[in-house]
Amino acid sequence: HSTSRRQRQMCIRDRYKLNVKNLLDAKGKTQYWLSKQTGISANNVSKIYNGETVNIRLDTINKLCEALECTPCELFIKDDTK
Repeated sequence: HSTSRRQRQMCIRDRYKLNVKNLLDAKGKTQYWLSKQTGISANNVSKIYNGETVNIRLDTINKLCEALECTPCELFIKDDTK
């Protein structure tokens, strides 16, 4: 098997991105609102919103899904820009 674990992780990371900006905008809510709802720092919410997050914890995914009333499948979208 010639593909290393790191290469597979990079491949997955390159193909998907967080959809938080679209979900939040569709609800008409702010980054501040999301920070207060989830307990995620405003700085981290900003990074998530702007697509600057490379790794994300499961508990963060759960908090985002709960606040945005979405599933993990809706939280991630295919990234066709790469």
